[in-house]
Amino acid sequence: MDFENKIKSILKNEYLDIKLISDSNNKITLKNDENLYAKFYLNNSSHIDNELKIYDLVDYKYLKPLFYKEKEFAIFKEVKGKTIDELNELELESKSKDIIESLCEFFNQINLRKVNKFGILDSELNGKFDTFEEFLIKRQNETSIELKDYPKLSNIFNLMFAKYKNIIKSDNSLVPIDTNLKNIMLLDDGTVKFIDPGEMISGPILMGYGDFVAHTYKTKLYDDLMLKLDLSDEDSQLIRIYAICSSLNILAFLHKLGVTDL
Repeated sequence: MDFENKIKSILKNEYLDIKLISDSNNKITLKNDENLYAKFYLNNSSHIDNELKIYDLVDYKYLKPLFYKEKEFAIFKEVKGKTIDELNELELESKSKDIIESLCEFFNQINLRKVNKFGILDSELNGKFDTFEEFLIKRQNETSIELKDYPKLSNIFNLMFAKYKNIIKSDNSLVPIDTNLKNIMLLDDGTVKFIDPGEMISGPILMGYGDFVAHTYKTKLYDDLMLKLDLSDEDSQLIRIYAICSSLNILAFLHKLGVTDL
């Protein structure tokens, strides 16, 4: 009711219906039959959702159009299209390069911003760790502990880190780390939007790309990304290392949800 009253105070008599669709998301139907979506940023997890801060950092052409914004609350206009995971094989084949072009430009715009410290961000977009390596070790060790019932999975990070720690590079730039294929939408007009881009860290851009690779490895999207980035052998190794870390984190999340056969 608090959320609903807030929306009503903004829209006055313009709305027809307000429907709660998740803990913090509301679908609003206006009297002219247009749809809006209201989002309240509860920020009660280990990561603060910095979606609204991204609107100050990048070109709006990559983001949902804003209808109203204030601190920790926003109303967005509806965008129509398909999330990337909904595209069929032919659609993906024809649009893959456009998606990758938008992804890289989106990442590069955000990555221009340098911040203090590394890793998980606070509400002011400052990191919480003194070194990137400290953040990476803590993050992945927590994942390893969650996966302790699966020794082969639990030991992967420590084995990788022991072998490849000398090629890990540090950076204190902003990086998106949740570009799974449900968070990227191909609109009906052919443009690409990042519809839920709020999870960022302070770190190297390859870690962000690694998260995307975790969802796209050995697909057309992965092939086009690697062609676009044209990485050195060392950076190609790094992007796959970060992809494995991301995959392990996803498995740990599933385990927390009660999935018993990983």
